[in-house]
Amino acid sequence: MRNPRFRTLTFTLLLFLSFTLLAIFSVTTFMQASEIIDRQSISYANSLALRYEERLQEYLKRVEAEAHAMSADASQVSALYRGDLEAFRNHLRRWEEGYEQIHYDFSVISFPDQGRCQLSRSYVPELSGLECEHLIEKHEGASYQGWMVMAVDGETLAVYSIPLDLATSGKVVGQLLMGVRLAGNAHLLNQIMSAADPLHALQLNLKEQRLTQLVMDDEAGPRGFVQVESRGMTTLGPDLYLSLSINDKGQAALRQGLGYTLVYGVVLALLVSLLVAFWLSSSVDRQLQQLIGFTRLANRSRNASWKEMQIREFNQIGREVGEIVRCLKLREHELEEVNAELSTSITEKRSILQHLIQTQENERRRLSNELHDDMAQMLVAVKMNLQLLRDEMGDFKGQSQNLDQAVQLVNTIYDNVYHRIRTLRPYELSDFGLGVSLSGLPAIPILEQMDYAVEMDIRQERQLLPEVTSHLYRVAQEALSNVIKHAKGTYVLIRLRDEAEGLRLVIADDGVGAENLASRPGQEQGGFGLLAIRERAEYLGAELTLKLDGGVRVELFIPAQYAYANAGDEPEQICSA
Repeated sequence: MRNPRFRTLTFTLLLFLSFTLLAIFSVTTFMQASEIIDRQSISYANSLALRYEERLQEYLKRVEAEAHAMSADASQVSALYRGDLEAFRNHLRRWEEGYEQIHYDFSVISFPDQGRCQLSRSYVPELSGLECEHLIEKHEGASYQGWMVMAVDGETLAVYSIPLDLATSGKVVGQLLMGVRLAGNAHLLNQIMSAADPLHALQLNLKEQRLTQLVMDDEAGPRGFVQVESRGMTTLGPDLYLSLSINDKGQAALRQGLGYTLVYGVVLALLVSLLVAFWLSSSVDRQLQQLIGFTRLANRSRNASWKEMQIREFNQIGREVGEIVRCLKLREHELEEVNAELSTSITEKRSILQHLIQTQENERRRLSNELHDDMAQMLVAVKMNLQLLRDEMGDFKGQSQNLDQAVQLVNTIYDNVYHRIRTLRPYELSDFGLGVSLSGLPAIPILEQMDYAVEMDIRQERQLLPEVTSHLYRVAQEALSNVIKHAKGTYVLIRLRDEAEGLRLVIADDGVGAENLASRPGQEQGGFGLLAIRERAEYLGAELTLKLDGGVRVELFIPAQYAYANAGDEPEQICSA
């Protein structure tokens, strides 16, 4: 039976997915294209600014070339040096007529030893008030050659300076200053501007001061103008630069065309998606309803079979579903039986493990008591009898030495028995608690003999359950034994603290034990020592954390209800032996 609701949902979902993808594609494409257009616009503006700066540099080079040509004219320099101004003017006029275009606005020839200065202007009438002497006063000296920016008589000038010498003697007799006017000189900007460039305005600046501005087009594009500045790389220095205002009409037209293309493309793609979504939703709905019906039938009967449809993939799914259902029915009963057996086995294993741990502790306690009550007392009695016998024998030196050796041997046996008693179960564990017992662990003197710095941080005062005291002592024994065997470090921390939520035991070292553990992939991590620690932590209901970073850090946290005897009115039993 068909389900129109599902078919409608499928159609709507496919249509919405298509529309979402198209919208994301359109918006992303438009934004990326706009970003590319903006970057291209900025890149074009920067390249245009660089081009105009190169044009300005070329203009200055032409002025520089004209200065060199004038200074190289020996007859002109000699005529002016002799004071023949008429001959100089005639010669200068003929010299200027020999050029198609003069680029400099003024030229100044000065002879300091004669106190004479000659100023020659081109066609710039604004420089009529410029005084030759004032310009020479601002200059740096007769030996200077090169460009400089000067402010003279209210004018801002770009001046190129070159020394003058006489051809006959080679002696430097004067200075030639040639340059252009920078402030209010629209002619200069017209010379470097190209009508083909989409410029709105071109501006010449000195530091933050605008010197000359030339406006070509007042009509702005939809986004206004792109403003860029040159990098100030002319021979006049970085303080002199150009500002360009570029019209954005071309980029705006490109964006508009891109927008129209995307809109029409999205509409067309949406119509195609509408037809495809309708066809797909109807086809998938028919196949899916048949698959759902077959799944229900196969769940009730193992003998259900799939009827072939038009779509090959659905036929494969239907056959696979039938086989899976039959296999699941066959395995279901077997899994239930295996699961029951496994649960029983795990429960029995846990009970056996807990019983073994408890039995081990009880046996250690029994052996410790027997050694302390029987063998230790008998050794003391033997020692006392030997001492009395030595005192009675008096001066019999040979027999006295044998008795001394026997007493020393009894003392050694007693010390070994006492060490075994403390290893099995120290008397401080029952009499003084876990904190004192940890401070007296036999491994601590061994670590100190190995040049370890042992830090004890014991802040435990609450009464612990007997099982917790015994197991934590064993955990400390195992951890310190691993430090002695594998750490090869210099520092050990033993920390036992009461916390608000429970009891925490930390044993950490700075050795290379972590590397030893990591080098044994085929074994349980940490070997049997840490395996025993894990089993005891599980027995206590504790959270065990093992960190292998710059050493080995073993950390146990036991919740308060499992750690303390006074955690409640009736302390909860962790487990039964």
